[in-house]
Amino acid sequence: MLSKRIILFSLLIGFSFICKAQTVSRINMVVSDHTASLKSVEFLHINTPYCVGLNGNFIQRPGTENNLSLTYYDEFDGQQNIIGKLKSIGSVKVTYYSEFDGFDNIGKLKSIGDTKITYYDRFDGGDNIGKLKSIGDTKIAYYTEFDGFDNIGKLKSIGNTKITYYDRFDISQPTGKIKSIDGDDPYLNIITI
Repeated sequence: MLSKRIILFSLLIGFSFICKAQTVSRINMVVSDHTASLKSVEFLHINTPYCVGLNGNFIQRPGTENNLSLTYYDEFDGQQNIIGKLKSIGSVKVTYYSEFDGFDNIGKLKSIGDTKITYYDRFDGGDNIGKLKSIGDTKIAYYTEFDGFDNIGKLKSIGNTKITYYDRFDISQPTGKIKSIDGDDPYLNIITI
């Protein structure tokens, strides 16, 4: 009886992966001594990897040769602020925020296939308007005035990975320099420069 349950559970898990046509494989963060910023998202769609920059451009990863057909928005698609931006990668549709979504994030990347991308707006407070809030289920936070005034606007966390910076109370290093990056978010890829 137990083996039947295990087989059934395994089949359900397997089908859930097969039915999900597109998955986020990693979120790329670029880090230097004083800055940490998100640059791109990599996906796997029907065993084909591809990468999209957070400004909506397609990025060909070195070492991957794929024949994905790319389409771009043109003047017949309606919105002026998205002309020339990526519209689809193969069968994966790419969308952007419009005036119908509010005025804070017009023209910014809204979704890549099933993966929704959100941004902070005026209802989240004034410190981080227009900055990334989430990529799919991965939440993104920034330092605000409630964290002290030394690092306002800098990247604070991505998923369960936290970024801390030196502040005025750390006399060993200059204020604003990255102190540590701690966490184990499985989707986060840290690129140091």
